[in-house]
Amino acid sequence: MNAPRPILLHGSGGDHRVWAAQSAVLAGAVAVDLPGHPDGTPLTRLEELGRTVARAVATIPAPRALVGHSLGAAVALEVARTRPELVDGVVVIASAARLGVPDATLERARDDFAAERERLVAGSFADPTTPMADVARAAIDAGGPAALLADYAACRSVDLRGGLAGVRVPVLVVVGADDPFTPVHHAEALARELPMVRMVVIPGARHMPMSEFDVTVNHLIAAYLARLELTLEGA
Repeated sequence: MNAPRPILLHGSGGDHRVWAAQSAVLAGAVAVDLPGHPDGTPLTRLEELGRTVARAVATIPAPRALVGHSLGAAVALEVARTRPELVDGVVVIASAARLGVPDATLERARDDFAAERERLVAGSFADPTTPMADVARAAIDAGGPAALLADYAACRSVDLRGGLAGVRVPVLVVVGADDPFTPVHHAEALARELPMVRMVVIPGARHMPMSEFDVTVNHLIAAYLARLELTLEGA
């Protein structure tokens, strides 16, 4: 059997570029841009994103592990729950079973996009001057306000509570200890609902550990994929 192929799903305001450190080292990695990032029409519901991503995943040879960040992780779990035949494993990075977005955040994204971009970057990186922070800024700018507002609407539609027992594959949950958007206790609540789960907290990391603490995250994903391969071979 081939090793599971990691399929990388970005979060709100992102695109494939935020996965540069993973695409460079994870064998067979495929980074998927969600609609509107920047091409196509952005989607505002988790269910729509799940169906769209499922169609893309179906074109990629199995076995497959969905690796999602924030909103992308919620999409990964939605696909694993609703289209289990497409998914052999899931890695959840900086996400939660429910992704609330305050009204003030929506208003800022609409009325002062640059300020909202900087708030996102500040919450995502312990060092907002790191080169990957500029990559994140460029991704946010590429999608523009329309994509970011649609992403926030999609986040508001996320409520996987009570439905995660349907995710019948091994899940790795990774969270930054200092994540202000999806803090550790949200990841813990998510993990409690998953039947097969391991959770890792990365000290010092904020909302985008795969970009700023990439060596650590890459080791975690690689080890997870190796364990998943052994599990699939023994099945």
